[in-house]
Amino acid sequence: AVLIAHNHVLHDRTKHLELDIHFVREKVVAKALHIQHVPSSDQIADALTKPLPTSRFLALRDKT
Repeated sequence: AVLIAHNHVLHDRTKHLELDIHFVREKVVAKALHIQHVPSSDQIADALTKPLPTSRFLALRDKT
């Protein structure tokens, strides 16, 4: 979704996406939202959405 919101070429090729992606794109174009890459090692949501080894879970938990 982030690539689509940030890249106009990809955006033009997609027709059936959820409204929230278009909302984000509008905010990026209006410079009301700045998108940054977050490495997978820093994805805090993984602690809630994936089975993780205990050490990885604790490391992510401590980042919040």
